[in-house]
Amino acid sequence: MRLTKLELHGFKSFADSTELLFEPGVTAVVGPNGCGKSNVSDAVRWVLGEQRARALRGAKMDEVIFQGSSARRAVNVAEVSLHFDNDAGILDVPFREVVITRRLSRSGESDYFLNRAPCRLRDIHDLLRGTGLGADSGVVIESRMIDALLSDRPDDRRELFEEAAGIGLYRDRKRSTERRLEETSTDLSRLEDLISEVQTQVRSLARQRKRSERHSELMTRRFTVEIALAAREMDAWRDELTRLEGRVAVLRGDVPAEEETVVAAEAARDAAHGARASAEGERGELARLVMDLRENTQHLRKSIAVSEERQRNSETRRQRAQEERQEGSAVAGRVSDDLKASATERARLEDELREYTEAVTKRVADEESVRAALAAARHEVEKREMELRDLQERVHRLTLDRQADERELQDIATRRERVGGEQLTLFDAAEAIHRELAEANDAVEHARERAAEAAGSLEAARAAARKAREDDASARSEMQRLDELHSSLEAKMHALESLERERVGLAPAAAKLLEERETFGDGAILGPLSDFIRADSAAAGMVERYLGPSLNAVIVRDMEAAERVRVWHATNNPGPLLLLPLDRVAAIENAIDTSAAGDLLRQVQAAAPADRWARVLLAGVIAEQNGTAFSDSRGAVWLPGNVVGPGPLRRRAEIEDLHRGISESEGARVRASAAAETFRSTLGLAELSVGSIDDVFTAANRELAEASDRVVAVTRSEQRATRELAEARGILAKLAEREEELQERIRLADRNLADAATSVDAKAAEIVQARAMLADAERKQEESRDLRTVSQVSQAQAQARLQVAADRERHLNAEYTSASARLASLESELSHLSAADSALASQLAEWNLDLASRDSTLNDAEARLASAELAVTTADEALVVTEHSLDERRKGAAALNEELHSAELRLSDLSGRRTAIRERLETEWRRPLEDLLDEATAIDASDDDLRAEATTLREQLDALGAVNPLAVEEHEEEQKRLEFLTTQRDDLYAARLSLQQAIREIDLTARDLFLTTFVQVRENFRSIFMTLFGGGECDLRLENPDSPLDGDIEIHASPRGKRTQRIHLLSSGERALVALSLLFGIFLTKPSPFCLLDEVDAPLDDANIGRFVTMLNRFKERTQFIVITHNPRTTTEAADAVYGVTMQEPGVSSIVSVRMRGAAIDSAIAGEIDAREMQPAVA
Repeated sequence: MRLTKLELHGFKSFADSTELLFEPGVTAVVGPNGCGKSNVSDAVRWVLGEQRARALRGAKMDEVIFQGSSARRAVNVAEVSLHFDNDAGILDVPFREVVITRRLSRSGESDYFLNRAPCRLRDIHDLLRGTGLGADSGVVIESRMIDALLSDRPDDRRELFEEAAGIGLYRDRKRSTERRLEETSTDLSRLEDLISEVQTQVRSLARQRKRSERHSELMTRRFTVEIALAAREMDAWRDELTRLEGRVAVLRGDVPAEEETVVAAEAARDAAHGARASAEGERGELARLVMDLRENTQHLRKSIAVSEERQRNSETRRQRAQEERQEGSAVAGRVSDDLKASATERARLEDELREYTEAVTKRVADEESVRAALAAARHEVEKREMELRDLQERVHRLTLDRQADERELQDIATRRERVGGEQLTLFDAAEAIHRELAEANDAVEHARERAAEAAGSLEAARAAARKAREDDASARSEMQRLDELHSSLEAKMHALESLERERVGLAPAAAKLLEERETFGDGAILGPLSDFIRADSAAAGMVERYLGPSLNAVIVRDMEAAERVRVWHATNNPGPLLLLPLDRVAAIENAIDTSAAGDLLRQVQAAAPADRWARVLLAGVIAEQNGTAFSDSRGAVWLPGNVVGPGPLRRRAEIEDLHRGISESEGARVRASAAAETFRSTLGLAELSVGSIDDVFTAANRELAEASDRVVAVTRSEQRATRELAEARGILAKLAEREEELQERIRLADRNLADAATSVDAKAAEIVQARAMLADAERKQEESRDLRTVSQVSQAQAQARLQVAADRERHLNAEYTSASARLASLESELSHLSAADSALASQLAEWNLDLASRDSTLNDAEARLASAELAVTTADEALVVTEHSLDERRKGAAALNEELHSAELRLSDLSGRRTAIRERLETEWRRPLEDLLDEATAIDASDDDLRAEATTLREQLDALGAVNPLAVEEHEEEQKRLEFLTTQRDDLYAARLSLQQAIREIDLTARDLFLTTFVQVRENFRSIFMTLFGGGECDLRLENPDSPLDGDIEIHASPRGKRTQRIHLLSSGERALVALSLLFGIFLTKPSPFCLLDEVDAPLDDANIGRFVTMLNRFKERTQFIVITHNPRTTTEAADAVYGVTMQEPGVSSIVSVRMRGAAIDSAIAGEIDAREMQPAVA
């Protein structure tokens, strides 16, 4: 696998489409500062998936798109493609050529393509994983990365080691597994919450089920009680309903007769009302008449006063109008004289304007004629100049074409010489390839035999490792069981000790006495009897059963203390309490034979000072029938019955048993731990054996793969050599044809150049003559324009004078019209005023006569109004009498109606109650009332008892509240759901354990791969360091060997003759060499298909440059190198091909390529590259 081509378009300074072709070996990229060399390394890093804009020397990712220059606009898309030769099949795709493309637009759309097919960035990473390629794999090494590689930050170094070890896939798998584990844990937590919720729901539904069943029982009893009550109530109302119906029928006949008398009284009252209304109407009409007459008389007096005032005003206005008429006549005469003079002046000015207009028209026509002649002359000049420019451009183009043909002839001669030399080299290479192919086939057979032997050994070692792993798993399970047993025993012991400390089970009175023991004096209260007795588990149970509450008896010092306790007990009344005073035990002990100890006394250990009371209580007591009965020395038999629970004696005995059990479990844990350690050691040896044999097997397979790859590579080389020989022959033939064609083109160009030069001279003479004619036409146009301007000014002045005269004439006409109209208006007004005065005098005479007549009519109306008011008073008295008679009749009718209404209300109430009972019962029980009464059961109880019971039932139902009628079915469904969720939880627990085991296995595999790679890189680093420095010491160390995947990787280096250990104290050149030693050490472990070095040789002096070049030549057989450099030794001594990056057009990079064969480039080619740095050429 190797890099064959890099394509750039619109990326940074590469605005145009640019290609860089790469052959095996070292390719150098040179050029001046700022021309865009480092943009090549940025392009490689970017297309491999770099996501950090800062790593590409930018602030935002869209800055990688060409931003434009002084002569070009910005582009909208950047695209870079890497072409790989995949003949060896290293990339897991069925293509011999693999093209990886990345495209970015200014809109933010970023796309990746694999062989022009869209894909994801992750697909690119998965394809390149394990090949040493990647944005962070170190395939692009820049000068600034030297410091980063040797800095205190371990991430940069670790990424290179992990890529070389190929554990990136395992890290991805681990992250994926951890993410799945986190999701599983989250799901498990949610499922636990859901199970808890469902359990709560199941418990709630169980309660609802019980409530539903209770509700059904209550409703059945309530039905019986309420139906019985309803039947009794309706029976009680039956007689009253019959009586009410008869009375209502009688009253409904009496009420209409009484209402008829009321109607007659109302008719009389209405007649009285009518008479009064008639008298009132007449009085009102006369009152309105008097009021109208008074208003009309008053209005007439006001009108007479107003008319007299108007008569006086009219006389004043007539005098003023006569004066204005005399003034208007004088103004009209003056305006008529001015108007005649203005008309004469306007006629004269119109004649003068007509003469000026004719002169302007003539001057404009003359100017247009001159302008047309000027345009024709100018057009002729422009036509001749354009023809001359076309001829000159044709001459320039012919010259450029001839120069290009000559350069191409020179290139063809050089290429023919180079291709001829390559053809001879290819003949020799083909012979060497045939010999190498035979050797490679023999190596394949030998490697296949070794791989088969290693496979058999590996299978046997893996079987032994599996057996050891099973033993180790069994030992771990036993350890886990013992740990759980130990924890369980400790927890139980701690719980019992806590109960013992808190004296759980002690009688309340004894406990309260012990709390207040200090109030009785020091040593007065010694403690309960149970504190002084010890026994094993079996004996403790029998003693507790025999003594019973006596175990809670409190030992006191003497009778005096007992007396004080008695007083305290009487005051506080804490409950039953037994006291055992020590000063009385001797007398009791003497009275009882305690020498013959019974079974119980021999099975207990009593401590002083309670040992004597123990002998008194247990002396001669023998347990019978397994402790269910006891007999003492007197022959009495005690049957204690069942005991509620273990007492303090059994609790202490159990604590002692637990102590012994814990000691035994700790011994078992020690033995199991030793066995587990033995199995673990055996497993470690077995896994080491598997690893060792697996390394042998891997090495054999690697040798077989390398041998097979060598056969494939040699076969491909043979095919390539044959193909290149054929291509070389074809190229030579094409070059000969092209050379002849170019020579003929040069001869034709010489003839065309001669003809074009003659035409240029003739056309220049024609242009001189045309320009002279153009100058004469321009002079004539200036003269004509001046004459036209003078005429137009005179015309404008005449127009202005005419406009002034016309405006004055219009003003005089308007003034004369206004004066005439004013005179006519004044004449009309005087005539109108005379007529109005005559009419007003006649009207005043008529109004004075009408005023006397109206005063007489008003006096008659006032006399008639006084008679009408007397008639209204008489009608009011008759109306009062009829109203009193009507009230009496209405009271009698109201009494009957009230009685009828009361009877109807009671009848309606009873009927409504009967209907309400029917509707309530039928609605509640959803059956007709007759059916409900038929189903009712007779109840032997009073009405009050039934009502009380019904009330109680309703209260109980209300207390139950709303019940769920589907509680039984829902409870069964939720129970099934709970069982299903519990099964899911168990599955998730199993999945979590499986994921945790997978993470442990991934960590183990990644650790082994990393350590193997680290050891190989360490040895290679030491070897290369010795070569580059010519001696000295260096080393790589893990900061934490127990956790190699997480710790730092430390670099120690001391050049020859120095004792320096810290990398920061080395010079920049030494630091560069240390970094290069580490990089080449990684490449030796797992070579990358190619490596791009961006000015990493800048800090090196000549001696170190020589060592750097030697290393490049050493490794270029297995890895392609692309070196961006300013150093001529790197270019001349190591490069097989050189690309020159130039920037002839400001802001736009272009490429010049030179292919070289041999160890060095001669000075002629170097000079040619320097000369071409100022002009672009496409590779």
